[in-house]
Amino acid sequence: MRYLTPCFLSLSVLFVACGNENSPAPVPGEKQVTGEDVKKEAGEAIDAAKDFTMQKRDEYAKQINEKLKDLDTKIAGLEAKGANLKDDAKKKWNEKRDDLKMKRGKVAEKVDEISKSSADAWEGLKKDMDSAWENLKKSYDNTAEAVKD
Repeated sequence: MRYLTPCFLSLSVLFVACGNENSPAPVPGEKQVTGEDVKKEAGEAIDAAKDFTMQKRDEYAKQINEKLKDLDTKIAGLEAKGANLKDDAKKKWNEKRDDLKMKRGKVAEKVDEISKSSADAWEGLKKDMDSAWENLKKSYDNTAEAVKD
């Protein structure tokens, strides 16, 4: 009996509390939010996030294209130096230059791929691009070392 009374008391409080779970009365002048309102705002938030992601993708592609233009100028300078090389040095230079240009072309293809990618896919492509760019920079440095004065 000693334990029964607190149990019944707790159960009765629980039933009364559960029975009063009606929606609160609307406050005059306050707009009621519906499920449709929530869906609409969630959709707008998703669209805004996609737009933001696409802007970041476009900015990234533009940065890489600018880096490629700068690299093209540097490659042209290396080609001028490489033209003065003789025999084996010239042969090695030509191989390195061809490898550099091939890697540069692959980076340019990846930029095009990123520019055409969806908001969901571009993050993965960005990682590939970052890796390809680092590879291209190393190739440039090796090529530049071959024609060093």
